[in-house]
Amino acid sequence: MLKKFIGLISLFAATNVVAQDCTTLPTNHQRFIDGKQSGEFRVAKDAGSAAITVNDSLTFEQYIVQTRSLIEARNKRAQLPCPLPHLALTQSAKVVDHIAPYQLKQANNDKAILLIHGLTDSPYIFSAVANDLYRQGFSVRTLLLPGHGTAADDLRHVSNRDWQQHVEYAIRRTAADFKQFAIMGFSTGAALTTIEVAKSRPENLGAIVLVAPATESHNKKSWLAQWVDWVPFMDWLDKDADLDFAKYESFPLAAAALVHNVMIKMMNTEVPSDLPILTILSDVDATIDSQATLKLLGRWAEKHRAEIALRLYANNQVAVSDSIAVTQVSQLAEVVDMSHVGLLLPPEHPYYGKQGHYRHCGSYFEDDDAYSACKAAKNITFGEHHAQNKATYKPLARVTFNPDYTGMMAQLFAFLDTHVK
Repeated sequence: MLKKFIGLISLFAATNVVAQDCTTLPTNHQRFIDGKQSGEFRVAKDAGSAAITVNDSLTFEQYIVQTRSLIEARNKRAQLPCPLPHLALTQSAKVVDHIAPYQLKQANNDKAILLIHGLTDSPYIFSAVANDLYRQGFSVRTLLLPGHGTAADDLRHVSNRDWQQHVEYAIRRTAADFKQFAIMGFSTGAALTTIEVAKSRPENLGAIVLVAPATESHNKKSWLAQWVDWVPFMDWLDKDADLDFAKYESFPLAAAALVHNVMIKMMNTEVPSDLPILTILSDVDATIDSQATLKLLGRWAEKHRAEIALRLYANNQVAVSDSIAVTQVSQLAEVVDMSHVGLLLPPEHPYYGKQGHYRHCGSYFEDDDAYSACKAAKNITFGEHHAQNKATYKPLARVTFNPDYTGMMAQLFAFLDTHVK
């Protein structure tokens, strides 16, 4: 009997060890159910501020160390094994290694690119892009926006000023450290980039790349968030299990208010007319209203002297200003259409790819059975999770990879080679 008991304990321990891995958590259905109820990963460890203080005297190496320390102090999964490849690592990876800011340095300081992620995200969204840009000869830096990399609740404890200060710091620091550089921003990161560059453009900034820039929300009532956020007991729009180690799945009302403020500024921003711009977006983006983005690009193009290029994922013809150089991609292998979250990742990505460890079934997070069926389905449809797709395809996984990744990167390389030398 004692041997059987010890055997059961050993089996439980072994199972628990397997579960404690960033790649296995997203497939653990019981952890999903329990996590929604407990909010275990929704709230950070109580260990100080949700943001570090930045200033011009802070080297980027110091910024990386301090931000990593903050993640380790507040993120409950920071030390969880995370066996995914990372070009900047030589040892076994942990969660903190993938979500903390980092840099990939060339032997010279000729050219660099600064990568700024979006709301609820982390630098991991650039894991493939960063590696490819480094191999193309760029030094690469990533930024972690305050309130990210720890727990979704931390977005309730940072401000728009915190975000803008960090973006301003990263741009000024990179401008000082390299002869020429570019900035690539994703979603909210693209909007924050645009706002800062419009305010103060460094002379050695050669170009900006805006990926699904946060211009206007598809939810036309998003402006209410700044007022509803003051109502007691109405703190969250979504309470998910947050099993994705690299991106928050829960969404606090405070975050909606923050990004609404950013989008208002973005839509009223005028960029320097001699600054080359490449924009990448999907016309069926379910997070950002792409028509608002196209309208903004058209307004800029009226006065712009430098190149404005657009890589547009659209199954049907879309009206775009004649002053914009458009590359339209109408057919994507094995997906219905392109999503907001899939643009920057290749199909073979080990975590977010077609056969990756994480499948985005967020459309069903309120229905445990449907969520489980989506996660386990052998035959699944990938596409953006807009109303038409959700009604037509069941189960539907929000596509987290880009079948056109190689083509997109070829255009990105050509654009950067032209403007950042």
